[in-house]
Amino acid sequence: MASSNLKDNLEKLQIVAKERTVKTQNIEYDLETLVKKIKKGIIKLNPDYQRNHRWNDSESSRLMESLILNIPIPTVYLSQDVDVDEEVDDDVARYSVIDGQQRLTAIYGFMTNAYKLEGLEVLELLNGSYYKDLPPFLIRRLEERTIKCLRIDSTVDPQVKFDIFERLNSGAVQLESQELRNAIYRGKFNDIIKELAKNEDFRKLLGIDLKNPEENNKVKKMQDVEYVLRFYSYIDGEGENMKKSFKDFLSEQMDKYNKFDSNDLERLKKHFEKVMSFIIIQLGTDAFAKYKVENEKLKLQSHFNAAVYDAISIAISDKIMEDETFTITTQMKQRLKQLFFNDDFIDSINGSTNDKSKILKRIKIVKGVLK
Repeated sequence: MASSNLKDNLEKLQIVAKERTVKTQNIEYDLETLVKKIKKGIIKLNPDYQRNHRWNDSESSRLMESLILNIPIPTVYLSQDVDVDEEVDDDVARYSVIDGQQRLTAIYGFMTNAYKLEGLEVLELLNGSYYKDLPPFLIRRLEERTIKCLRIDSTVDPQVKFDIFERLNSGAVQLESQELRNAIYRGKFNDIIKELAKNEDFRKLLGIDLKNPEENNKVKKMQDVEYVLRFYSYIDGEGENMKKSFKDFLSEQMDKYNKFDSNDLERLKKHFEKVMSFIIIQLGTDAFAKYKVENEKLKLQSHFNAAVYDAISIAISDKIMEDETFTITTQMKQRLKQLFFNDDFIDSINGSTNDKSKILKRIKIVKGVLK
């Protein structure tokens, strides 16, 4: 049966296989060349990866120790964003890093004296040393040490790059989906959602300390940015367009919004800011809290829940789009709290919460009580 089905779909299979086949080229760079290319911006180390660099100095130091000792390290995968023979300005990146961001950041950081070695066991005599402090023979050894790189052709579309990145994402500290999107779907919309994730009202609603936001896991893993993306992915009935998995749908939305012009993006930005300000004024900082029923009373489970966030933020956004004078009455506030006694609503915020049916269901239910 399977064999018969394959024969019937052979042409389709050939087309898909051809489209998804990735053109690559193996190359080796010595560390001195890599550092120069990063410094010139030829190889793009995303600034947000610098901010969200997940290795501490001890982990970075151990990599440098491995390089000095000539211990093999995994291949670095580069996306060729501009054809190597194409004339481009010096400030245009030719390559972005698909896999190996942490390794290259650690190498670049040490070889530009951004941190000193620590926690070394084999070469413990080097602990406390910056790159400039190393004896000349070790500097030469590092400069001449090569790393295998695999360059992926510039014609590969963003979704294929995302797939490759996800499959290669096997480091000790795995990257989150939004970190992958941040690397692949660069553009004005990507910049805007990162900016909006820092909005004070939004951070209060997510329970992020305004004084030390970088200590919060939502910020470290770019979950806050993904929550902004979720907002734009569902507003004004956008959720109806979900045909693939939740993860792929968010990636498609990133790609779509990145093509919007500056005026449309500015309008979307102001709308998000308006909705978050409205919510915090009308419902307070626990607007997206989740409750459970115990002894016929509501007990706080968490101050922020992503599914509750979807339901309330999108429902309110849609109401404001329909009527700019919309406000939340005392009766509406009471009905919102009573939702946690509603079995249908509870079902929509539990279990497989990213299923299209559950997302649309919980938004519809909340919109129903805001009448």
